[in-house]
Amino acid sequence: MVPYENLNKNFRNCQKVIDREVVHVVQATNELDRCLESREATVGSVVSLIDNMVEKLTILKRKANEAISIEEDSAQVCKKRLAHLKERENCNGSALNVWKKKRVDRMLVEYFLRAGYYETALKLARHSDIEDLTNISLFLVSKEVEESLQRGETVACLCWCNSNKSKLKKIKSTLEFNLRVQEFIEFVKLNRREEAIAHARRYFTTVEGDQLAIVRRIMGLLAFSPGTTIPQYRKLLDGSKWQELVDQFREENYKLFQTKYYSSTDSDARGRIISYEDSVSFWENYSC
Repeated sequence: MVPYENLNKNFRNCQKVIDREVVHVVQATNELDRCLESREATVGSVVSLIDNMVEKLTILKRKANEAISIEEDSAQVCKKRLAHLKERENCNGSALNVWKKKRVDRMLVEYFLRAGYYETALKLARHSDIEDLTNISLFLVSKEVEESLQRGETVACLCWCNSNKSKLKKIKSTLEFNLRVQEFIEFVKLNRREEAIAHARRYFTTVEGDQLAIVRRIMGLLAFSPGTTIPQYRKLLDGSKWQELVDQFREENYKLFQTKYYSSTDSDARGRIISYEDSVSFWENYSC
């Protein structure tokens, strides 16, 4: 599902870029039309507007070519995945063993990525020539975001939220809100109260329901020093919230790309363990 979701995402992003450039071309065309209809038009002004329109058209062409290239790359990844799956139908003998080895390597790469062994995953994928058959790019982006959150930074995660805004809205994500809450808390911890208040006015004026209750609670931090010992406020100020943000990002990233929380290796191992336990239970109760 990841290649398809990437293709879908790239298509939407490219469409937005092209639509924006088309608007610029239309605006330039309208300006030229108005100039030509005016009795005060001069050769210099017309030439300037034509040059402007040519520039806008050139930008549109470049952006369209870039968009086509991005979409073709995404489509090729989907095509390669499908071709790999179709190979299984005609495989036998040694060819089947090669296909099975690739499958095992793919499972191992996915396991290493989820376990955080990124270098190992990359080396195995390159050695087995299966980079296009794995989700390495997805996990490398996740790695950057998670590491930035662990450093107490929100910029990378907020950029990720912005680029996936429409899909996050569909799943009713609270990640961006929680990031803004954490930013407010960090301002309070640094005793930058005026900035905390400005931040709250900018991001929390339209919240409601459960989020409004959270905002009311964190606003109480303004009445206490960063070293307060009151339990409910002390908990808000400790560093555990950053790990909660990492966990939420990871979960929603998997959800967005319809990726399982556990790797195929984990699922396979769990299935075998359950099967073994069932068989043991059967023979233990055979005489019942």
